[in-house]
Amino acid sequence: MKIYIYLLFVVPLLMPGPAAEAADRSPSTLLQLYDLALATNPMLEVRRASVLQAEAQQELARSKLLPQASATGFVSWNALSQDTTNVFTQQTTDFTSQYQGLRGVVQARQALFDLSSYRAYEGAGSVVKQAEQDLADVRMGLATDLVDRYLEFLEATDEAGYLQGELDLTDGDLQRIRRMYERAMAKVTDLYEVEAYAQTLKTRELEVHNAQAIALEKVREVTGVPVADLARLAKADLPPVPGQADQWVADAVSQHPAIQALQHAMDAAAKSIASQWANHLPQLSLQMAGIYAKNGGFDNRQLEPYTVGTLGLQLTMPLYSGGSVKAGEREAVARFEMMKYKQLHKQREIERETRTAYLNAQTGYSRIASTAREVDARVKARDGQQRGYELGATTIVALLESKKNLLKSRFAHAKARYDYIRSLVALRVWGGTLTRTDMEELNSWLARN
Repeated sequence: MKIYIYLLFVVPLLMPGPAAEAADRSPSTLLQLYDLALATNPMLEVRRASVLQAEAQQELARSKLLPQASATGFVSWNALSQDTTNVFTQQTTDFTSQYQGLRGVVQARQALFDLSSYRAYEGAGSVVKQAEQDLADVRMGLATDLVDRYLEFLEATDEAGYLQGELDLTDGDLQRIRRMYERAMAKVTDLYEVEAYAQTLKTRELEVHNAQAIALEKVREVTGVPVADLARLAKADLPPVPGQADQWVADAVSQHPAIQALQHAMDAAAKSIASQWANHLPQLSLQMAGIYAKNGGFDNRQLEPYTVGTLGLQLTMPLYSGGSVKAGEREAVARFEMMKYKQLHKQREIERETRTAYLNAQTGYSRIASTAREVDARVKARDGQQRGYELGATTIVALLESKKNLLKSRFAHAKARYDYIRSLVALRVWGGTLTRTDMEELNSWLARN
């Protein structure tokens, strides 16, 4: 019910249509979309259902250790025909009787010693913990996916802004060169070069707008609702990479949900081995029964009503089951070995990815400053080429090339910022520490206007 109430208030804010203008004025934030994705994403729902399934299986395993009670009622209509012989006259007489029979049985059983079922119950508890860790792993993966798609849109939006600014300047230059050409003050080749450059910018602008639309569609896939616009990155100075690589790796190995899930899977497999081995042991249970019968004796013979109460111990000793117990043990051991090596493989993968994410983040943070200095240098080079062209010391081709290089450097600087944010998120994900608090911090870097 909470999910539906949440959607009732959140979805209208994200849906286009009558509220489209309001949506343009108030773009969706990352945290808003994250909460919506947590509430509606199908893969998360699958994992939540897996947790419920594991909990039900645990209750099923526990039920074998709890008292079992049943009641049976039986009503019969009987016709008894019997030949009787007189011992003196040796005459045989047919005797026929019709009567109703009634029988009721209440039975109860309580396991006193059933090690196999107890170990299976313990293993089911580990399966529940495994499902919970798998859910946490998918939740972190969902956050990574959403951030990546969100930043794709912001990156395309920044490119669109740079292109629009360059187009405005180029349109002014084009008009000026056309006037100069009409007065024979500029060459026709210069005019053609500027026109070609302007058209190149317009073509790139089409591609960028398409990239924006695709990014919004990717966000819609994660959240389940259309999104009209997204809040922009407003934080100028991004924080440096926290911690050290070795500490991140140590935390990842001990905290990552994927490793924790496989550890619980190993525990479940170990309990399964113990459960299969316990099938060699006897089982002891307490048996209780109460029987009421009327005309319900052997073959439903007519008898006076009677009641029987029974209390006893039942000992079951397995002798031979066709080799199924040994086969079950071998299967459980093989499953344990599989989980052990899967965990080792996942641990190595997480160690590698965590170190890679740390190194990428360190390099990305340096690239932000480096690309910023490159932009400053490209601005000076562009201004120098502009001045040289006005003085006739350089060609229009050199000027346009400097403008292209400036645009590329601005694109590279924007991409460096977004790639650094991706690396920070990836570092927390592979480190197994990404929480809602991290998403709130990242959301604080954004501005709606």
